[in-house]
Amino acid sequence: MESLRRAVADPARLAAVASYRLAGHAGDADLDAVVGYMARALDAPIAVINLVGPDLQCFPAEIGVGAPFSEVPDELSFCAYVVATGEPLEVSDARAHPVFARNPAVAAGLIRSYLGVPLVDEDGFVLGSLGVFDDDVRTFVGADLDVLQIQVRLVRSVLSLRRQVLAHRWDARLLALQSRALEGVATGSALDEVLDLVAAGVRELAPDADASQRLALDDTVARLSTIATDADAWRRALTRTARQDPLTGLAHRGHLAVAGQEALSGRGGAVLFVDVDRFKEVNDRAGHAVGDQLLTRLAQRLEAGLVELPGAVVGRLGGDEFAAVLPGVTRDDAAAIGRRLVTELADEIEVGRRTVRVSVSIGLGVAGPATTFAEVLAEADAAMYGAKARGRGLLYAGAAGDELPLPRAADDGVPALTSSDAPGAGAR
Repeated sequence: MESLRRAVADPARLAAVASYRLAGHAGDADLDAVVGYMARALDAPIAVINLVGPDLQCFPAEIGVGAPFSEVPDELSFCAYVVATGEPLEVSDARAHPVFARNPAVAAGLIRSYLGVPLVDEDGFVLGSLGVFDDDVRTFVGADLDVLQIQVRLVRSVLSLRRQVLAHRWDARLLALQSRALEGVATGSALDEVLDLVAAGVRELAPDADASQRLALDDTVARLSTIATDADAWRRALTRTARQDPLTGLAHRGHLAVAGQEALSGRGGAVLFVDVDRFKEVNDRAGHAVGDQLLTRLAQRLEAGLVELPGAVVGRLGGDEFAAVLPGVTRDDAAAIGRRLVTELADEIEVGRRTVRVSVSIGLGVAGPATTFAEVLAEADAAMYGAKARGRGLLYAGAAGDELPLPRAADDGVPALTSSDAPGAGAR
C-alpha cells in the first residue's frame, strides 16, 4: 500500500499530469469519441479516461459516471493500481476481491468488474488509465484488452497536441507581456508603471504555468525588471546631464530659466544674482583648475545655504555668475538671505605665496505674481552691478538700497585682491 501511494504521488509524474491542464471534463470531441467507442466495443455501461492524482480520479472524458472527477482512496482505486504497476488490470468480480470489495462504488453495487490499461504519455509518465466498468461479473477477452491498448495511442496523441497548443498559447501570452513591458520602457513610461504591468502579467500567467514555464516566467520577470530599472536610471542620468551645469552640478542657464519661471509663477518671490568678485584675476594668477575648484566650492555653499527654503532653485548662469530663485519670499526676507550668503560665500584661496580672500557681490530683484523670470533676473543683474559699484562684497537691492559691506583686510589681517594686485583691475 505504501509503495502504491508513493507511485501515485511521485512529484515528476504529478508534474506531467498537471502539464495537460485538465481538472475535469476536457470537452474535447476526440476524447469523447474514444470513451464512446470503448463503451460500445466492449458493451460496458461505464468507460473512462482517468488522470490519477493522490486519492483523486479526474475524467477528461467519461460515459456512465456523470461527474468530472471522483475522490477514492488510492488503496481502493482500480486506476491507482494501474498507475502504480504500469500494467493492465482485470477484475472479474470486484465484490469478491480482497481489496476492491471495499471500493465505495463496488459496495454500493454500481461496479462489479473492471478492465483498464495504463495511459502512458510521450515522455513515459503513467498519467492514469483507460478503463471500462461493468455492473455484472464479467471475464474480459484478449480482444477487449486490444481495444483499450489501441485507444491509448489515440488519447496520447490528442493529449500531446492539446499540451502543445496550450504551451504555444501561454508562450504567446508571455511574449505579449514582454512586448508591452519593452514598449513601456521604449516610450519612457515611469518605472512604477512598467513594473506594475509586469506584476499584472505574472498574476495572469502564473496560474497556468507548469514547472518549466514558471522558470521561464521568473527569468523573464528578472530580465524585464533589470531592463526597466536600468533604463529608468539611464533616463534620470540623461535628464540630469541635460539640465545640469557640468562643472558645478547646479541647473544650467537654460534649465534655470524654465525652473525659475515655474517657481515664481503665480506666487512671486525674489532672485539673487551672485557674481564672484575679480574672478578673472583668480584664474589668471592661480590657473583655471583652481578657479574651477573655487566655483564648485561656492556652488555647493550656495546650494547648501538655501536647502531649507522650499522650492528654491539654484543655477549657474555661466562663468562666475550664479542665480538663486526664492519663490514666495518677501523683499525683506530675501535681503536677509542675501546678506547671510555674502558672508557664507566668502572664501580664501592660495595664489602663489599669498592667501587671498574672495568675496561675492549679490544683486536682489523682487518679482510680483505676474513678473517673468527674465524680468526679475535683469533687475537682479542690474542690482549686482550696483553692489560692485559700491565696493564689492555686499548685497544691493536696487533703488531701495540695501547694502551689507564685507569686512576688509584691516579687520582680519587677510589681504584682499585690489586694483593694484594685478592687471585687469576693475574686472568683475
